[in-house]
Amino acid sequence: MNAGMTKFAASTSYYFRNYYRSRSFYLMLAMSLLVSGLMTFFTIRYVNSLTGFLPSLNLASLSMPTKESVFGFLWSYVLLYLPVFSSVFFGSSAISSEIENRTAFHIFSLPISRSSLLISKYLAAVMVTVVISMIYILIQAATFIYVFQIPLISGFFYSLALLIIFIFSMTAFTFMLSSIFNKNTYAYISVFLIYFLIFTAYQFIAELLYKTTPFYLLDNAAGIIEKVYVNISLSPFNFTFSLNPVGFGEITQSVLVMAIYAIVSIAVSLIIFERKEVK
Repeated sequence: MNAGMTKFAASTSYYFRNYYRSRSFYLMLAMSLLVSGLMTFFTIRYVNSLTGFLPSLNLASLSMPTKESVFGFLWSYVLLYLPVFSSVFFGSSAISSEIENRTAFHIFSLPISRSSLLISKYLAAVMVTVVISMIYILIQAATFIYVFQIPLISGFFYSLALLIIFIFSMTAFTFMLSSIFNKNTYAYISVFLIYFLIFTAYQFIAELLYKTTPFYLLDNAAGIIEKVYVNISLSPFNFTFSLNPVGFGEITQSVLVMAIYAIVSIAVSLIIFERKEVK
């Protein structure tokens, strides 16, 4: 048991080092710093005026916690793209690259099970994505403390916890797609197409024709990360605006959706990876 855990820990550490030494890591690091820098400038510049985005809202008249909630929503709205792109860089090629580059010949012969290899690589991808996202989060926290001169509101910590769950879910989803294909390019493209095109098209049709929001889509569930600040929906067919955060029921629903995506995706990845053959 101890020997197995030691191998698993060593495998996770090895993959984590590979990730943070890769060009993809430095690219995502640069993106995180650039975007957080832009959001910092935006917050300082427009702390009392945001009429272009919310024409009916006079930010100058709001209390500091409410202002922080509005800007927390905007920071989280942008933040959601970081885990998606990180998971594509670190997860989409996780399995497909082993097959395409024939490195699977070597890893399959190691004295560790395929399932342990996949889980260790998955956890390494999650950890490096958390590192990238936390840089953004820490800059957000520093900016809010400087600008609003009050302790961080509870919505910040709820949003952070939900972000971690989303990272687990999104990374698992990319691993599943990576296990299906034997070429990196197909895995990369599939993640983008499904998340940004198919999910969006499906939601568009559901809201336009059936007047319902498909809460079971991963991108919709991830929207809870921003709505714990203020409940704003930017959908053209289902626009809602409230300075109050979403309720516990909607948070629980979104957490369950993300958890189901994570569990099912990893289960499918394990099943496919156990049956993978290198030709």
